[in-house]
Amino acid sequence: MSEQRVAGCEKRNSQLAILIIGLGNPLRGDDGVGPRVVTELRRRGLPEGVEAIDAGTGGLDLLRVMEGRDAVIVVDAAEVGREPGAFVRFTPEEVRLQLRGRGFSLHDAGLAEALALASALAHPLPPITLFGVQPERIGWEEGLSPAVEEAIPALVEAILREVRKQPATSNEQLAIEVGEDHGEDSDH
Repeated sequence: MSEQRVAGCEKRNSQLAILIIGLGNPLRGDDGVGPRVVTELRRRGLPEGVEAIDAGTGGLDLLRVMEGRDAVIVVDAAEVGREPGAFVRFTPEEVRLQLRGRGFSLHDAGLAEALALASALAHPLPPITLFGVQPERIGWEEGLSPAVEEAIPALVEAILREVRKQPATSNEQLAIEVGEDHGEDSDH
């Protein structure tokens, strides 16, 4: 994970309660959906107390970045068995139960290893929510496929709804204007 992408996170962990992590490599087609979502969230403007970072392809540094947060949301390309661009909301516990022995994230070695290490060391983690996006193509090319790019607005809205579900810290209300609710799964 590039230090440039996550520089300063240690200093801000105590200030920003909710962290959105985009995983992926923008040079590998739809694998870049996580960083693309982070870019869109930043463009729209994040509510107070929320930070979004591009964490590249993850790894054990994810544990350090998650420390001190009240909640973490991870966005990544994932084999979810749906049409390209569809996304599904999971928790790490649901992924372990449903996909034992099968990969979930295209980066699950890094994310899965980080979560397994935290568990083995009894290292406390905040509640984690995963948004897996079905890719159409993963290869050495820049840019998302049309199906995945078209899903970005609905995915961003789903993430903002998830942020709104998190308890506000310091008696602050997280003000987020989102579109209509599409439920927890989406076939966008």
